Amino acid sequence: MLIHIRKAALTALVLIVLTCGISEARSLFTSFPADGICTGDYVRYRSRPSTNAKILGRLFDGDEVRVVSERSVNGQVWYEIYDPNSGDRTVWVAGRYIIPVE
Repeated sequence: MLIHIRKAALTALVLIVLTCGISEARSLFTSFPADGICTGDYVRYRSRPSTNAKILGRLFDGDEVRVVSERSVNGQVWYEIYDPNSGDRTVWVAGRYIIPVE
C-alpha cells in the first residue's frame, strides 16, 4: 500500500513542478503538524532554511517525517520537521523533497 501512496504522491509532485516550476513550487500541505514522506536519497536536513546552513543529517527515499511548519525563502519552500534522529529539536529540509502522506 505504501508503494501506491508513494507513486500517487510522486505523480502529484511532478505535475505541480511542471505546472508551477520548481522555483515557484508551493506547499502541498494544508495544515500543520502533518505527516510527510521523503522522495529523494541523501536529502540533507539543515539547522535553518538555507543551502548555506549547517548540515545536520540526511533523509532517504521513503523516510517518514513530521512536518511542523513551512517557510518560503527566495521562492523555495522549506519545511521544518522534527529531527529524525533525536525528535526533540526541529530541522529544515527543502520542500521539493517532502510530500504529504495521505
